[in-house]
Amino acid sequence: MQVDPALVRAVQRGEKGAMDDLIRGTYTDVYALSRRLLGDPSDAADATQEVYVRVVKSVLGFRGEAAFGTWLHRVTVNVCMTMLRTRGDARARGQSAGMVDAVFDEIESQDRSPEDRVADADLARRTARALTQLPDDAREVVVLRDVQGLSTKETAELLGVSEGAVKVRLHRAHARLRELVGA
Repeated sequence: MQVDPALVRAVQRGEKGAMDDLIRGTYTDVYALSRRLLGDPSDAADATQEVYVRVVKSVLGFRGEAAFGTWLHRVTVNVCMTMLRTRGDARARGQSAGMVDAVFDEIESQDRSPEDRVADADLARRTARALTQLPDDAREVVVLRDVQGLSTKETAELLGVSEGAVKVRLHRAHARLRELVGA
């Protein structure tokens, strides 16, 4: 997200219309990122609204140590990860836990024995539960890479870390998931 530093300073000074300009200039990117992370347009709209509530509350404290667009990305990712973590319905747990719904679709569509389908469904459920037990940084990487299908580079940019850090976090998260799932 590219944001003019002068616009950010105008928002911080409280200039009339500056916040509206900031929101209009970044809304599409924030919504698209939220949609990509959450998978649901309604949830993405809710997340986008929450992002801008946080921006309004926190923009005065923005010190400019990083680009405003990077900070806004981080706020968006944090809001979305919180939503994934706190949503209570089965669909949400499936989205945040390695595409359980897609696994079930695949299980049902294959010519497999009922025993194999039950075993696969059980593994998917255990994986979903295990994902919720990972630390936030590990869960973020798994969701972004494995669920949303982002590249290592995209994930690194989104999280504000190096590609090496993404690879290490993903490797450790996969190892921990194997332990938790017992596979």
